[in-house]
Amino acid sequence: MATTRSKSSINTNHTNESNNKKARYNNTKHGNNFKREINLKNTGSAAIDKLSHVTLNDEQVSLKKKILEFISTNLDNYKDNDGTCAMFVIQGDAGTGKSVVLNALFNDIQKIAETKNLKEVEKDFPPHVIKSLEHTKNYLVVNHPEMLKLYHRISKSFRYINKSSLERPTSLINMLTKSKSKCDVVIIDEAHLLSTSKDAFKRFYGENHLQDLMSLSKVLIIVFDEKQSLRMGSFWGQTSERNGASLSTFYDALPANKKSWYYLKQQFRVVAEPDMLQWIEKISTTGEILPFPQSIKTKEKSNFDFKIWSDCGAMYEDLKEKNKQFGQCRMLATYDFPYRLDGKDYFVTCGDNFKLRWDRYTPKAITPWSERDDTIDEVGSVYTIQGFDLNYAGLILGRSVGYDKETDSIKLKPEYYDDHAGFTKKKNIKDVDLVKHKIIMNSINVLMTRGVKGMYLYAWDPELRERLLRLT
Repeated sequence: MATTRSKSSINTNHTNESNNKKARYNNTKHGNNFKREINLKNTGSAAIDKLSHVTLNDEQVSLKKKILEFISTNLDNYKDNDGTCAMFVIQGDAGTGKSVVLNALFNDIQKIAETKNLKEVEKDFPPHVIKSLEHTKNYLVVNHPEMLKLYHRISKSFRYINKSSLERPTSLINMLTKSKSKCDVVIIDEAHLLSTSKDAFKRFYGENHLQDLMSLSKVLIIVFDEKQSLRMGSFWGQTSERNGASLSTFYDALPANKKSWYYLKQQFRVVAEPDMLQWIEKISTTGEILPFPQSIKTKEKSNFDFKIWSDCGAMYEDLKEKNKQFGQCRMLATYDFPYRLDGKDYFVTCGDNFKLRWDRYTPKAITPWSERDDTIDEVGSVYTIQGFDLNYAGLILGRSVGYDKETDSIKLKPEYYDDHAGFTKKKNIKDVDLVKHKIIMNSINVLMTRGVKGMYLYAWDPELRERLLRLT
């Protein structure tokens, strides 16, 4: 549910993990066959496996090398009296492998920084990169408690990544400010979740997470997708809108030799044909309803399973069968059904035969919500599932998502969107109605890009449901 539910305190006590960190890291000299084989015996998570036990493709290997060169150059050229941070932005839609690249990159950086005998890494990295990164202090940050817990678990399987180098942005900012120190490299996963305004409740007293991190580090590596901004307090828009903050404003202010921007485009998560991907992209960004994808009609041309349902209860029963077959099949919904953080169960109700509770607040749970067996009996929100994959997603478009006959497109009804914390007005939000619409569309985009093998879709609004059913 809402970010207000994610108050889990992360256990950062450092234990002796030398027996758990049995990692074998292989990187050929030319980087064409990058592999990392790690021991997942004590972690056992599909989410961990997808982030860590992978083979990078040629584009990802090339990007990782490019970033290492960028880091090396800017650390070497950094001048204390100048104090200008360098920034490398990786932009890409959900499922384009951004976090996978970051995970591999951070392990490389820490391998050099933490290795005492640098002869051990000479075969893997150029001498100038080793020289730039030796004895450096580096961090990976993410403003998402469930993702941070995931990274903490991953660290148990990586010899060179320690919990002490994984932080929430507020914690790192406060720590560095208190010690009056700077770090060398900060990698920010899910940078679209960084706060763009003060949040005293969460002990952030600055005006913008990114602004503070730029002043406290020498090099920033940022993963960013503005279509995943979900709250007014962390809203990232465009410069022209003057709502929240704009990444391009910070980027454009840097000298040309201290910045670089890279777009990842290849879709890795959703195994669908281009027409299906376009259908999802259009309805979840502009609200346009395209014809039913031809690749789905001729099923032999697609490995992706897409169905539009007239009965939410029947959709759920079918999804449970898929869960028995594949695992990690879960119900999701837009934030249109009440929930309160008071220890009680709250329910998502659709029609006469579907009533299922929202996901329960379980901050002590180690296994991701998408992988726990009991959560097949729950409905996940955008906050529950952001950053994670499912095999099948059964998605309910709730009360805030209606239909406009005049434009033949989705018509949003923000008054029915129940995420009050997400809609809390901030002084840097100039056009509240515009931002509300963007937040809802962003949430739809996140929810529609979770299913790897398939997506089942049900619309609560009768007119929208009838229009979608006519497609089939």
